[in-house]
Parts: sequence; C-alpha cells; structure tokens
Amino acid sequence: KFMRNLHSNIITNASDILLDIDGVILDQSFDNLFWQELIPLKLSISKNISLEEAKLEIKTTASKIYGTLPWYELEFWENRYDIDFLSVAAEHSSKINFLPNAEQTLNQLSSLDKRIILLTNCDPRLLNIKAGSVPFMQYVDGCISSVEFGVVKEHQGFWSKAFRYFNINPKFSLFADDNLYVVNAAVKAGIENSFQVLEPTSDVKIINEPEAILTIRNIGDLI
Repeated sequence: KFMRNLHSNIITNASDILLDIDGVILDQSFDNLFWQELIPLKLSISKNISLEEAKLEIKTTASKIYGTLPWYELEFWENRYDIDFLSVAAEHSSKINFLPNAEQTLNQLSSLDKRIILLTNCDPRLLNIKAGSVPFMQYVDGCISSVEFGVVKEHQGFWSKAFRYFNINPKFSLFADDNLYVVNAAVKAGIENSFQVLEPTSDVKIINEPEAILTIRNIGDLI
C-alpha cells in the first residue's frame, strides 16, 4: 500500500506522463511473435531456406545492431531481406492487443489534468498498423518515434529532442518503459521518476529483473 501511495504522489506531482508503447501499453507478445516466428517464416519461403535457418539469420542480424536505429527501422530490414514487413503485420493484426488493465489505466490517466505522451522506438509505419488495430491513441496527447528523430531512446540525443519537441520539463514528468537501458537513459536525461515495467507480456512468460530504482509490474500500478 505504501508503494501505491508513493506512485500516486508521483502522478499527482507530474505535469506530463510519458509512456513507452510495446510492453507498457501493448502486449509485447505480438512483437515477439512477429520477429521470432512470422518474419522468419516469410524469409524461409522467400529465400527457400529452412525455418531454423531463417530464424538464425534474423537473430544474427538483430544481435549485431541491437539498440541502434536500424534495429528499429523497418527500412533497414526491408532493404536487407526484400520482404514486405507491413503486410505480415497487417495480416496478423488481430494478435495486437492491450496489456491487461492498460486501457483502463490509460482511460483513468487521461481524465487527469495532465498530458500523456507516447515515446517509442517502434517504426512509425508499424505503429500505424498497431494504432489501427488497438485504440490507444484516443487516450493520448502526443506520440513520437525515435525513427522520426533519427536517434534511439537509449541515447541522450533522443531526450533533448523530445523535451524540445513537446516542451517537456523532465523534473515534472513521469516515464515508464520495459527496457532498462531506456529507463536509465531517461533518468540520466533528468526524469528521476522513471519506472521499469516488469511484465511486458500478458502471458507473463517474460518477467524483467527489477534493476531500476523505481519498478512497477504494469502501468496499472501507477494508479
């Protein structure tokens, strides 16, 4: 109860609520399925290789560019593998879902006198498919992708651009993300109230180790 009250105080004192999307609002199970199963399947058919070979190929490429802009930029992957990534996402868009309690929490947060701004590394074109499938954008006041800024959330350059773009005061902001590197970058940029989300998937197959100063299971814990 003490922790819940502490989080409520942080919400009360914040002017801006800054949220990641995948693993915070949306169930990250879709992204895991997309990159680990659906794209390798498409590649195996396209290149006439086994599914295991295709999975290894995607995994190897991903490991080399992890945490950099090409990792998140669909154009890089499209150019490398000549696959229509968006058609794969659109075909399986029914598997894009809110995390449990996420929509209810967004609804409650949107009723407060605060801005809700989404800060994501997701490619804008893929984000459009997600937003067309799950109505999370109706609850927010702004959204920007690191692909649009040309610098990822893991780097300080993203935060200085985001603060200017949205006129954000980090001292009066709250941020939540499931990526520890991003949470640490936000803290370094001046958002002391940055929360690491520990349960990015609804099936709880992935539970992040609580390594940040502030942690929540999901954004429902903020209310």
